[in-house]
Amino acid sequence: MADGLALKCNSLPPSKLGTLAYWDESYEREIVNFVDMGDEGEVWFGEDTSDEILDWMARYLPPPLTPTQASFPSLSLQAEANQPPPQIIWKNYHILDVGCGNGQLLFLLAQGGYPLESLAGIDYSASSIKLASQIAHSKGLDGLRLQQKDILTDQIQRPAHATDNNKLGWDLIMDKGTFDAISLSESTIDGRRLFEHYPRKVMDLLVKPGGIFLVTSCNWTEEELIQQFVASGIGFKFHSKIPRPSFTFGGSQGSTVTTIAFEVA
Repeated sequence: MADGLALKCNSLPPSKLGTLAYWDESYEREIVNFVDMGDEGEVWFGEDTSDEILDWMARYLPPPLTPTQASFPSLSLQAEANQPPPQIIWKNYHILDVGCGNGQLLFLLAQGGYPLESLAGIDYSASSIKLASQIAHSKGLDGLRLQQKDILTDQIQRPAHATDNNKLGWDLIMDKGTFDAISLSESTIDGRRLFEHYPRKVMDLLVKPGGIFLVTSCNWTEEELIQQFVASGIGFKFHSKIPRPSFTFGGSQGSTVTTIAFEVA
């Protein structure tokens, strides 16, 4: 990691959004709202961002069950300049949502043609998993695997096709705000802040060449994310990004929300 970037990140003040207590309390309130009113809770970064992620997946990892525009009605993602359309391969992708929260993105994928057995979500908040499980039951998605796990400290179960012999991991790991929250934690492991351990943990779960990590952030710019996951030299390369309007502030250019995909080289 570049020294300047490390200095900038280490100087970020800790926030309550980086604590387990904050998220447990938030999801406990959302559980009450769901039971009382059927409110499924906040959509982190908004529904438009979720739609853009689904469009990206329709382009690069399309669903095997119903690969039609009906599954992803917006399909608004614009191709990046000079980038040819990807070769579409219909297959059963194994997808892990890290920091799944209320499960909103996983539910959209399940309803859009991705088999339940290929989807899984983890969150370090027990209240998050309780809420997501209740919503999944209400949608008839009881087969969705949801587990209370901390990616930094717990052993994460590999997908059904993975064994110790073939070393296969997840095809896609999604992160919508989890890296942001980790970056705001004041906790450390072996003297290093938690966000510094995160890229390696993600890489260990992807394992195989071609595995993709799709991260959405409002705290990190595209350049900073590339520094964290590519320039760190752990084995990621840039795959693609979701284009969004950008602005310039203080000499730096960026977007309010950045979504970028990294691939195991």
